[in-house]
Amino acid sequence: MVCRILEVKKLHIERIGSKAMTTTTNDNMTRNIQEIAPLLADHFVNIESDSTTFEENSKLVADNAQRLGLYHKYLGLLHDSWFIKTDITADKFSITLNDFTVHVFSDVIVDKKKLKIDHNRLVFPVQIDFVTTNLTFNTVDEDGNIQCIEPTTINEYLYEQIISIDNDKIEIGLVVWKEGIDDKPGQHILILMSIKSIILTEFQDNAWTEIFGKAYDNYYKYFRTQRDTGRYLSDQLNCYELYNEYEGQLNR
Repeated sequence: MVCRILEVKKLHIERIGSKAMTTTTNDNMTRNIQEIAPLLADHFVNIESDSTTFEENSKLVADNAQRLGLYHKYLGLLHDSWFIKTDITADKFSITLNDFTVHVFSDVIVDKKKLKIDHNRLVFPVQIDFVTTNLTFNTVDEDGNIQCIEPTTINEYLYEQIISIDNDKIEIGLVVWKEGIDDKPGQHILILMSIKSIILTEFQDNAWTEIFGKAYDNYYKYFRTQRDTGRYLSDQLNCYELYNEYEGQLNR
């Protein structure tokens, strides 16, 4: 990566994201997202997806699944999850997200079972600790050119690409959403990282029990089993379908 963080002061912000003061530098080479992270490019530029690039990247990820650890299981599944907490230090980028797919399914349970549970309580944390050697926040213009910026408040996790993997490092790109403030519109932010390792910790099961007790464990287990097969459940209609499907099995 061309941009290099020279100094990072520790930051800890609850609920919605991160903002850290850093000093960044880059050289005169122009970096373009279509060259660095092409699978993320369509968030920033008008471009058609390339099936060959997708297939090559899928093979890279599959071949290195063990190196990616539990994070591999969640690739492509954390979109729309909002940030609960972030920490940035000189050698770590830690994020805690509200797992959006579990949130959507829990909302269906609340509706179908007529439960009096406040919507704001439906929080199912998953924590990801990236052990970093390099971390940059960036904007991307309409031509795909990448420009380093100071780390800023971020609100929603959208997508990721494993850019490269070797014995020493993993390079990852994240696309996140920064909400607008006052009259300023929101924008996509590109986070680029070189990391040594990734540690993902699941807190969703504990959160489910704290909210629902044991009453709906069978629904939750069926949901988790179906999600682990790769079934798309981040849409509420799909979760209603899943709920009715499971109810149909119970009534046979």
